[in-house]
Amino acid sequence: MLEKLAGNHHRAYKHFVLAAKAGFKKSLDKVKDGYMNGDVTKDEYENALRAYQQQQDEMKSEERDKAEAYMNS
Repeated sequence: MLEKLAGNHHRAYKHFVLAAKAGFKKSLDKVKDGYMNGDVTKDEYENALRAYQQQQDEMKSEERDKAEAYMNS
């Protein structure tokens, strides 16, 4: 966010893409915003989205689902 606030939009979006690929939802949302504003290319957004989804799939497990259900009850 500091890079974006400093006016370094391209550099900020590079950081958001990396964080999105690591599975951070808020960064994926920022990358999507960047795509909608024309600061991120379609390929960059698609690659970040695919990597995010793959990361989420790798983290899924029956134990996590049970823990989430328990925490929500």
